[in-house]
Amino acid sequence: GVAVTVSTNIGRRLELLACLLEHEATTGRGMGVVSVGGRVGREKSQVSRGLAALAREGLIERDGETLEFSIGPMLLALAARAGSPELATRCLPVLGALAAELGELAELAVRFDTQVLTVESVAASNTVQSVGWTGRRTPLHCTAAGRVLLGGLADSQVIELIGDHPLPVAGPNAPGDVDELLRRIACARDDGWAVADRELDPDVVAIAAPVTARDGSVRAAVTVACPIFRVGDRLVEITAAVRRAATQLSSAFDSGD
Repeated sequence: GVAVTVSTNIGRRLELLACLLEHEATTGRGMGVVSVGGRVGREKSQVSRGLAALAREGLIERDGETLEFSIGPMLLALAARAGSPELATRCLPVLGALAAELGELAELAVRFDTQVLTVESVAASNTVQSVGWTGRRTPLHCTAAGRVLLGGLADSQVIELIGDHPLPVAGPNAPGDVDELLRRIACARDDGWAVADRELDPDVVAIAAPVTARDGSVRAAVTVACPIFRVGDRLVEITAAVRRAATQLSSAFDSGD
């Protein structure tokens, strides 16, 4: 009897997770208890208890203002790792070496709909670091990782994904419209790396390079973000190190490796 009850509870909670995942992937928004209940065909009180249990485990989170539930960072990061297990296995030592070499935070990111999702984050231990954590989500249009990830798409796909309306306000140097974003994506695609100079944060410069599969498709981005005062004349050094790390990780997708 206990085994059946546990199995039933797990199945119901997985159904709630699947509902939230599908909705967030297509709309970029969370869902309230009533909406979730209507979608899965269950009573509000039952759904509320299930969502509360998932939130306690850190798998979902609730917005204090809208009261909507959305997928939590831990689950997103786990899902991203599951999609590329060979990359997840290899990325930590590569990111660790990159962080140690530069004395900066090193991250691996993937695209989650219209956002950048940090899959892994490794900080150097010998210096104060800018904030970063696994599961963090940031915009595509004003981040170095976002520019690299969008570089794997055709311009028409970028417009369909981002929209042709004015872009959300971000840092002082962020692109203001899709045309400017497309120009910056083209530069990143040609160069093989991207820099976002005070585009998300007014005090931060970020550099990213693509992790590619054997067919050339962009699967992830290696990125390093630094406070401006620590970049100075190190931009060339940082860029070269980030590109080397991305090349190392790209070999994870080469079946001949």
